[in-house]
Amino acid sequence: MLIDAHCHFFTNSLLAERLQKDAKSIVRLSKHFGTLDSDMVHGATEFLSTGINNTPEDMYNFMKEGYGCDFIAVPLMLDLTYAFISPEQEQKKDTAVKKALGSIKSSNWSTKYIDAIEKRFDTFERSALGIDVFENSYEQQIEDLTNIKSLMPTRVYPFFSIDPRRDSEFEGGILSEIKRYVGKDKPFLGLKLYSSLGYSPTHPVLYDNSKTESVYEYCEKNKIPITVHSSIEGFSHFLDKNHVVGDVYYPDAGRCVPAESIYTDGVIKYNKNIPTINFEDVTRERLLILNHPVIWRKVLEKYPKLKINMAHFGGVVQMYKHSNDDKSAFWPRYIEEMLDDFPNVYTDLSCYYEQDSNTNYMKVIFERMYKNLSRKAKSKIMFGSDYYMLALYNTSPETYLKNFRDAFGKDFDKISQDNTKKFLDIKI
Repeated sequence: MLIDAHCHFFTNSLLAERLQKDAKSIVRLSKHFGTLDSDMVHGATEFLSTGINNTPEDMYNFMKEGYGCDFIAVPLMLDLTYAFISPEQEQKKDTAVKKALGSIKSSNWSTKYIDAIEKRFDTFERSALGIDVFENSYEQQIEDLTNIKSLMPTRVYPFFSIDPRRDSEFEGGILSEIKRYVGKDKPFLGLKLYSSLGYSPTHPVLYDNSKTESVYEYCEKNKIPITVHSSIEGFSHFLDKNHVVGDVYYPDAGRCVPAESIYTDGVIKYNKNIPTINFEDVTRERLLILNHPVIWRKVLEKYPKLKINMAHFGGVVQMYKHSNDDKSAFWPRYIEEMLDDFPNVYTDLSCYYEQDSNTNYMKVIFERMYKNLSRKAKSKIMFGSDYYMLALYNTSPETYLKNFRDAFGKDFDKISQDNTKKFLDIKI
């Protein structure tokens, strides 16, 4: 049975109220005026429409229709708690909120009015440049994915996401949250980590917790799979500066070093920031510093049996360059080495869309990259879609699957079934 090792079932709970309203307006206008000329606008409209109008079950069924067969989905959660506000800013905000509420509650205002104000504080707008973007939908994502897991227990295997900087928010720390939600008999099968949201892969809670068992130690011992973003393209936090505990990649040295050794008090002040620099440059800077493969190699050197999926295999942009012998494509080469060097390192080919107007881009990747991999590395390559991110690139599940089947031929079953079953440790 086909397994999609990397997808997302984000609902409108992820979007803040203002963005939901704006998105709905865009979708209504696009439907009113018909197909939009701009591929970029059309893709963005499809992306927003999917998230606004559909439940996780709707999304699964849409993918199933496109794939033309029953399949297994691995939807990945994303903890965006500190994407637009730092833990320090959150603490200051909480202090101000408590003080304001204390003053209000000591007044003679009606209980109904006080409750309304308190609710408004509770849904504090997380913003970049004053623009309301994402809600902190941590609890809602857990509920959504738990529900679809209960509806489709043998078809959906969600991965849980949590930010190590939130450790003090939970009794027993985030490891207690992981133990609560993740495991063979739990709603979530594995973990999803996205360190470019503002933390190091070697954050002490994850890597070397002196107070208790670390997350990696627990996952290695209990064979819990972890998927991490591993591409220079993608998403990140949007703060101009943030405090980082643990190692970061330092380009001038070409290696990972403790953040506090090169940044005063471990506070990174970024060179590329919204709005003067475009989105891609902002995210690349943070992805490079906080998520470089050399930092993950350090993790694996300490936990060599950790089961980890270095998702995207460097990303389609770098992979296509790598397949054409472009030496600037460094990210995939790091992952190739880790596939050979560590027994439980995997990677997925997700969000692979057309490059350089070449409709045969996947065949290029298959012939010039995949075929040259070692047998060991080939046994750890997985098919993934990154649905519904694909909508941004005007790529349907049907077209996406066809591109892979045509390119990989008889090897497609290996990457879409055999290898992924081993990573997930499931029987189908």
